Amino acid sequence: MGVLERKQREKVHREMAILDAAKKVFLAKGLIVATIDDIATEAELSKGTLYRYYRSKEEILLAINEQALRELHQEFTRATAGDGNGLDKILRMNRAYYQFVVANPVYFGFITFFESPFTSTTAAVVYETTTAINELVMGLVEMGKQDGSIRTDLKTNLIASIIWAGSYGTMQFIVNKGHLLAQDYQVDLDELFETFLTTVDHGLRANK
Repeated sequence: MGVLERKQREKVHREMAILDAAKKVFLAKGLIVATIDDIATEAELSKGTLYRYYRSKEEILLAINEQALRELHQEFTRATAGDGNGLDKILRMNRAYYQFVVANPVYFGFITFFESPFTSTTAAVVYETTTAINELVMGLVEMGKQDGSIRTDLKTNLIASIIWAGSYGTMQFIVNKGHLLAQDYQVDLDELFETFLTTVDHGLRANK
């Protein structure tokens, strides 16, 4: 291994270690309260060393958000591969979304943070990944129209947006309010998600 290659690997390793430390800090203290000092302490680095890799807390947040979106897109791609009609794949994709959120609530917190109107940061990676997800959904809707599983009277771009907004809103509701629903109203969160999925199914399914 050459010197440059070794330095690049060390850089990537250090960046991942910083992001892992940041995720622990953000989980413990929240996205707003956590500071660069907290992250440096958790990563066992001086603040000066940390700044060699990330120039601000916002840049760290963005890096983790990019990480989360890439992994989410990978889960969607895996869930929609293989056999099945367009509607089947849309339902599988939504199920993968729910499983991802349940397994990675911290990641979902970063995604919702950067959907907020209070953040001004934009990044090509985030735009490219969200565009790829939207194109995936639109492709599945078109597939469903062609194979007869999805109603042909629906506009593809509108339905893709509604599916994305509905699933995102449901996940946000489950993450932010789920404990209250379960505690105060005895709502089973798995059943809540399955009800959402049934609503999507009935709304899209072509009459046989």
